[in-house]
Amino acid sequence: MAWQSGFATTYALGEERRPDSVSTKEAEDLPAARVEIVPAHYNMQHAGAIGLVALGPGWDYGQKRQWTTDFLIGYVPAYDTDRAKVTLTLRQIYTPWKLRVDDKLLYEPLRTGAYVSTTLGKQFWFSAPEKYPRNYYTFSPKVRLNIFLGQSVGLRFDPKRSRFDSIKLYADLHSSDLYIISRIQNKYLQFKDYLGLSFGIKLQLKRR
Repeated sequence: MAWQSGFATTYALGEERRPDSVSTKEAEDLPAARVEIVPAHYNMQHAGAIGLVALGPGWDYGQKRQWTTDFLIGYVPAYDTDRAKVTLTLRQIYTPWKLRVDDKLLYEPLRTGAYVSTTLGKQFWFSAPEKYPRNYYTFSPKVRLNIFLGQSVGLRFDPKRSRFDSIKLYADLHSSDLYIISRIQNKYLQFKDYLGLSFGIKLQLKRR
């Protein structure tokens, strides 16, 4: 593939440019650009309003790698419906502190952020079908915006024996736009009615 060979072909002004026409400065920049599209880690998560289980890659960036973007594909069993469902999630995470307890143990006292998720299927819509009166539904079942707050602990691997940098376990408290507004409108709701708990594993790859 092109990106695996250092973006063998680049484009400018709509015209194809071959490697022999790429400047020295551009050639030096190509490997760095390639690394950025390679995931920094992989996630596996349980719950979080995105499925029984969700899997996907993620990318870390920022001066101290405090920002993370994850893409997750989730699986929702059929339960009492006629078929199982698939969710897609884009998540942004901010982790301000990363503490080393010792040479192997890592602790992140705060991870917070937001994610937007959608459920695939014709029964989930952005705008209510015409059969419903106008403004009958004020929320779309197709898209949910969630916020979360959590922590994580990690264990670093021996760099001489493992292809991976570390493994992290995390837990998050989360709520969605729909639940938050329901809580504002219904003061009698308890924490369990509008807050959820999710757990996950994050397998960190070695940085190049």
